[in-house]
Amino acid sequence: MARKLNDDAATVEQEYIVEVAGELLPHGLKRLNHGLEFNGRPLPPIKVSWQNETRLRFALKGAQPGQIAHMCKSVGLEVRAMKRIRIGGVSMAKLQPGLWRYLMPHERF
Repeated sequence: MARKLNDDAATVEQEYIVEVAGELLPHGLKRLNHGLEFNGRPLPPIKVSWQNETRLRFALKGAQPGQIAHMCKSVGLEVRAMKRIRIGGVSMAKLQPGLWRYLMPHERF
């Protein structure tokens, strides 16, 4: 399972809820969606939207460690907490940290 996730990381969309603090720079949300760099390379378009006043929803492919925190810092926000809620078509929203479950027959990454 881990090998499949690593091999397909660039093509499988992951969704995160990120709690942030700070003041978003002008056009910051637009820059989060497209226009930032990470590790010297431009990032592909990413789906970013506000879930409420303090939480952003990120949906992206090929997420790299530290990428979301770097993106938020680039637009004036500080990450307070982050939770991955989906990998591909598999919801992880109710899965407690450190636990696992079997996939349902209809679920695919």
